[in-house]
Formats: sequence, structure tokens, C-alpha cells
Amino acid sequence: MMKKAPEPTEEQRGEPEGRKQKKFDQPIAIVGMACRFPGAPDLTAFWRLLEAGVNAVSEGVPGSGVGRVSQLFPDAAVQSEACRFCAFVSDIDQFDAPFFRISPVEAQLLDPQQRMMLETSWQALEDAGIDPDRLKAAVPECTQGSATTNTGS
Repeated sequence: MMKKAPEPTEEQRGEPEGRKQKKFDQPIAIVGMACRFPGAPDLTAFWRLLEAGVNAVSEGVPGSGVGRVSQLFPDAAVQSEACRFCAFVSDIDQFDAPFFRISPVEAQLLDPQQRMMLETSWQALEDAGIDPDRLKAAVPECTQGSATTNTGS
């Protein structure tokens, strides 16, 4: 018969003394989803993009044509291979400020990610079939994420 190894101490587990790790056993429910990515204006399009293995990164600015960077920067010494390729979200300029009761001036000052967050949050409520007016007295939790990258020096 084999002996069972002793449980590691809090110190061995890297936990502060006297502090136990909490177990989160509460169920969660995802009741509504929405997203907006380059090449995918909504959740259905995003899944199709993933299933097809499509790369949403393109060369140049939309509508500018392939090779446009070399026209803008004819000196090869100042061209960067990285700036040739981009992933653009379409219709970023179509934000409906009055719908969210935002003044035109404030809408222009909002970061595009903030505008997209408002739009996709509303779409997630619609996807869940939730009446926004009923949320006034509730305490819902909404998780959203956005990120920016800047590979320039």
C-alpha cells in the first residue's frame, strides 16, 4: 500500500501565510454576445472568418490599391514593411451619436474604440433579448475588451 504524499504548505504553494485560495464554483451564463473585427462586422461574420481561415489583414489603406505605400514613400530607405499591412474595421465612421444621446462634438472627441464599445454593448443586449429599459434597476455585469498596438519606434 502506497502512502499519500503530504499536501504542500502555503509557503510551498506560494501563497501568503494564512490565506487560502478561493474556489469559484458559481456558474456563469453568457446571455448575449457581439463583436466587431476587421473583415467581420458582427459575430456571425467573425465565426465564418474563423471557419474559413481567412486573413483579414490587407496591404495598404482600403481603396488605395496594392503598392500604394511605395507611391507615398518613393525613397525605399524610409519605407517600412510593417506599415504596408493593416487590418481595418469597416464603417468606423458610421457611429450613430444621437441614438446614444451623445452630442456631435462629443462624438468627434470619442476614441473609435469607445464608440465601438457602445455599439457592440448594445448589440450584445439585443442578442440576449434584453430590454435596456429593464436594466435601470438591475446590476448587470458587462465584460468588454479592446486593445491597441503600436509597433512604431
